[in-house]
Amino acid sequence: MKRFVIYTLLLLLVFAPMPTTSDAAVVPTVKITETTPVFYKADKVAVFSKGTTASITKESGKFYHTVIAGEDVKFSKQRAKTVKSSFGSFKGAYPVKAETKKPVKIYNTPNAGKEIGHIQPNLTIHMQREQRGFYPINFGGKTAYVNKKDIIVDAGIPVLMYHDLVKTKVGDNVSVLEVDKFAEQMAYLKKNGWTTITPRQMELWVDGKLKLPKKSVLITFDDGYDSTIDLAYPILKRHGFKATSFLITSRIDRPGMVSSEHISETADVFSYQNHTHAYHMFNSMTGLSYLQSESRFSIASDLEEASEQIEKIIGNGHKVTALAYPYGKYGPQTLLALQDTDISIAFTINEGNVHQGDHLLDLNRQRVHSDMTVQDFANKLNGM
Repeated sequence: MKRFVIYTLLLLLVFAPMPTTSDAAVVPTVKITETTPVFYKADKVAVFSKGTTASITKESGKFYHTVIAGEDVKFSKQRAKTVKSSFGSFKGAYPVKAETKKPVKIYNTPNAGKEIGHIQPNLTIHMQREQRGFYPINFGGKTAYVNKKDIIVDAGIPVLMYHDLVKTKVGDNVSVLEVDKFAEQMAYLKKNGWTTITPRQMELWVDGKLKLPKKSVLITFDDGYDSTIDLAYPILKRHGFKATSFLITSRIDRPGMVSSEHISETADVFSYQNHTHAYHMFNSMTGLSYLQSESRFSIASDLEEASEQIEKIIGNGHKVTALAYPYGKYGPQTLLALQDTDISIAFTINEGNVHQGDHLLDLNRQRVHSDMTVQDFANKLNGM
């Protein structure tokens, strides 16, 4: 199963569209001349209303191709005419996953403005976060809107991403969070009946091999700051929570980072996992992270060194099976390298919750930052 997932992700990396300099660019555009069905392969998935404009990604025979809700779709050239190129976007973060249980109207503004088409029932769609009762959606390379009453959001399971905690914040580093806010968030989880889980439980759930409580959450910390011991651990312990700490093992025992002694003492709360040994850095020649630019052998060697060091510190048969990609980035050589390790689940920093059936080596996380209100935190938990 692991080898199949790796090969699938390799294909996605190899054949993914080349990145553009920005999310929005001037692209070929057509205007729909009559109500037009839109297809994903051979299945009808949506309808463009007459007068709607759509940005075009490519042409194939009798069809124009565009994007709706994150999927490549096509429609007949005979029902559209070329107009002046305009700004269109096929990229961007669409962290909300939802199901359509009926035909869902698509509007040009977030206040039930002009209807520009609809999406068929019984489909999965991806959208941006809610804005005043409407979800932004990519509809033909343009931002359009769906009324939240018309769809059912699939919450999935949130993976919360923290880094460093402080008593008083100085500066605007988004990776640093005040401990009072962290305590407030943990109290919210406890009060509202959330259950903390481990990476292994997440892996089994994604594969459909384990049932978990509806309100399950995976709490993660990156890098291995000593604040996870001094500030986070007592709060987590008090609530009876579990968390995962992804360690850069070359930094263990350095000032400001966790010590070997503290790791072994806090393994009752933290599941200590892999964040590389010395490869948490960028290649200055290419501008790529080491997990994007180095060879399969060197990446595997670094990951194995990190895992072995953690397993030796903790002992008691502890196995490292989870990885958080530095900067959330990886390349084809990383996926090949993972075949040479015991790592079977890996996390990016792409926004959104995790859902059953997701790629185990390309899982989303939800960044937690200082500007978030408790309501923002609650929305992320619920995949909204």
